[in-house]
Amino acid sequence: MMRSAARAFVVTFFAVTCLLVIAAVAGRQAGQGATLSLLVAGVVVLGLPHGALDPQVAAQALADWPGYSPWKFYATYLALVLAYGVAWVWMPNLGVASFLAIAAAHFGSDWEHGVRLCGRLAYGIAVVTLPAVRFSAVVQGIYAQLGAGAASTMVHISALLALAAVLIAVAAAASAGSRRWGDVLQLGMITIAALVLHPLVYFTCYFCLLHSPRHLLETAEQLGMTSLWQAYRATLATVMVTLLLAAAAFATWHGVPGQARLLRTVFIGLAALTVPHMLLDQFAQRRAAQYPPRN
Repeated sequence: MMRSAARAFVVTFFAVTCLLVIAAVAGRQAGQGATLSLLVAGVVVLGLPHGALDPQVAAQALADWPGYSPWKFYATYLALVLAYGVAWVWMPNLGVASFLAIAAAHFGSDWEHGVRLCGRLAYGIAVVTLPAVRFSAVVQGIYAQLGAGAASTMVHISALLALAAVLIAVAAAASAGSRRWGDVLQLGMITIAALVLHPLVYFTCYFCLLHSPRHLLETAEQLGMTSLWQAYRATLATVMVTLLLAAAAFATWHGVPGQARLLRTVFIGLAALTVPHMLLDQFAQRRAAQYPPRN
């Protein structure tokens, strides 16, 4: 069931992205309002749930950990989220740069099985940097709205890294064997989308239709869930709490234009949530390797 759902999301990613690319080539790019609406809807419906199983992951991985309790986990998780968010506001250049690095590392995990570390990192870097190749002015504007004063430098570095990252990722996947050519095809679609679609539309397609569902389904399967609906039901409470925190964060950006407020809420929020999410994921993987489940 989970594998069929995963394949369905991959097919949906290709179908939707292809349609959007065709529309963009035909000169039918979405307007600013539609682009932002698509971003927010995609993140809420498909993006946030992929990390919202973290309480269940923690309960499984930390069940025999001395002093563990759900409330201690929630408190630690929230403290890390708030600390990262405050650090971004205090040092926005470092915030944006660290977000790009964190995103590249996290997206690289999509190629975790059968590809060496350099290939996984190259894939993640390619996903993050490719939009800067053609849409440098748009990407620079987004980084500036996120508070970065060094946005121009970040975009220049991203554009320089993008092509090399794609080539290294393809070479790494090819050397891993024929079973990886499906990933190379995905990278090809990602590259085309990054070079044709508005960066926010591209991000929505990749993050919400490919990356997030894949990780949600993998995590749900590891937790013993048998359906996508079961996984979504398990995420509802965490997603609702996250939305309340996001609304509070949005309200704090006094004097910031509406689009910038929305982008800061979405991307600073995603980055802040990704930090404890990645730490927990790494810890859970190590615990599983040390103490594999008994048959």
